[in-house]
Amino acid sequence: MRKIPLLKPSSTADRVANILRERILGMAENAYMGSEADIAAEIGVSMPTLRQASRMLEYEELLVVKPGKGGGYFTRRPTIETAIKSASQYLSAKDLISNASFMDAADSVVVPMLIGAVKCEDVALIKKLEAFIVEQKESADNLLPPEESFKYSADFMGLLAAMSGNILIELFVRILWNEVSTSRTKTSYNGSQDLIELNYKTRLGLAEAVISQDAELAIKAWQKRSKFLRTWPRRGLHLLPQRRHS
Repeated sequence: MRKIPLLKPSSTADRVANILRERILGMAENAYMGSEADIAAEIGVSMPTLRQASRMLEYEELLVVKPGKGGGYFTRRPTIETAIKSASQYLSAKDLISNASFMDAADSVVVPMLIGAVKCEDVALIKKLEAFIVEQKESADNLLPPEESFKYSADFMGLLAAMSGNILIELFVRILWNEVSTSRTKTSYNGSQDLIELNYKTRLGLAEAVISQDAELAIKAWQKRSKFLRTWPRRGLHLLPQRRHS
């Protein structure tokens, strides 16, 4: 019988980081945890080991270490931007994702996002969407080139995700459009002006449907845009070209 290799035990610093991480997540943000010396004595580890563990938590944006008088260890909470950055770094290490895979993932989350977005009561977010629509209409005679348009679309989808009021949906949507639609878009575009205009119209149509607070209309607008985005690469824009292997 083949033996299953045992997992290598965590280092002492890893175990200390786990202890501190659990404690931090049970405390309020910006709470004082104690001095470095007090924490090391309480846990029963050396100062170098504690400092190694604290550096891990600082990298995770869970801890702030303040030196000097009045200093010590303070709790922190990572931002959604930190989570997006980590996910983008993970995806960047993988082979490029196909357009079909991207759209399958997008379709699964955009519909519940739109259902939430049309119910949004956040005045500031609603005003941002209204401003986006006005800006879109004003730019109708001077449409953005594809590489700039995708960044614009990423910001737009992030706004709709925020309007959904669901932090999980917002995180997923922003990861998708930040990594795949923005940083992976290449400038090898050979499409027509009609294609650029259709991108503009389907995006504006989606924005107007959401601001009308009509969920059915918003879903139909997304279905139209989704169909367009699925066929766009075949029309000229190689959204996610295959990575060359040496």
